[in-house]
Amino acid sequence: MAAHAHSGHMPTSGKALVISAWLTGVYFVIELAVGLWTGSIAVLSDAFHTLSAVGGVLVAITAQRIARRPADSTRSFGWYRAEIIGALVNGGFLLGMALLVIWMGAMRLGNPIHLATGPMLWVAFGGLVTEVISLGLMWQSSKDDLNARGALWHIIQTFVGSLLIIVTALVIEFTGFLAIDPILGMAFGVVLLWAPVGVIKEAVHILMEGTPEGTDLKAVTADLRGQDGVLDVHHVHAWTLTSGKHAFSAHIRHGEPAEAADLLNRAYHRLTEHYGFHMVTLQLETACLDERHARDLDATLPDSQRVSPAAADAHAAHADPLDSAAQDAKLTNKF
Repeated sequence: MAAHAHSGHMPTSGKALVISAWLTGVYFVIELAVGLWTGSIAVLSDAFHTLSAVGGVLVAITAQRIARRPADSTRSFGWYRAEIIGALVNGGFLLGMALLVIWMGAMRLGNPIHLATGPMLWVAFGGLVTEVISLGLMWQSSKDDLNARGALWHIIQTFVGSLLIIVTALVIEFTGFLAIDPILGMAFGVVLLWAPVGVIKEAVHILMEGTPEGTDLKAVTADLRGQDGVLDVHHVHAWTLTSGKHAFSAHIRHGEPAEAADLLNRAYHRLTEHYGFHMVTLQLETACLDERHARDLDATLPDSQRVSPAAADAHAAHADPLDSAAQDAKLTNKF
């Protein structure tokens, strides 16, 4: 699991985002002017994608800078999640732009117009230059940074859009088939619908405290249970703070109190060095201290022993305190 720096200076991905924002911002002004002049849906749609790329990169920059703020008493995990929220916003922005392109193409398809192909080609080639530079700057950092990946998809969209402008201009120039402009614009929009899905899905997974991708929670739990002195491992949780920074917590039941310090040291180093967790919290106990209401959050329990939050609340509201204590004693003995 790769680590991801959030120090006081701007990381490499931050510098790449700033340069890309300037490049795409200047190019958007040029492309919008050409699109309005020629009336090309392909150019205008790509101009909107360029604008979305500028907005997407600015969102990513803002989220990245907010994420570098340290933790405080009101946000004990810091601001790391700002990057994930930025990625989610970018994913939604991408989805909206794809739908806009499809709508624009559908409106123009019934009444295609003649387009000036020369300016279209020039603006497309200019776009390819800026987009290739931006892609080169951001490609490496986007591999383990969901926030940067969301911004990268904006650049990829504009890159593909520039290629489609070239195809559109050449087809019109040599065949006179004017409908190619809205057709390719709509096709571009349909293809782009899938691009934000992965970003949105991953962002939501992280915000829902999902297990980090590539982490086999059952294997990690089995590894801990195999450590000397461990009798049981339960209430195991693994989640992502932000891209590349994963956290882990668990309750470990052991037999000999005198061996607790050594057991904690071995388990901690195993989880951080072998599995790459950024933050580890372990509760050592000689008897299961779990509250009954938390059983629905224990993934190590069989499904038959876990209950939904609503069912747990209903049981707690109507249960006899003495009966509840007896049930907790039974549960403790199972560990």
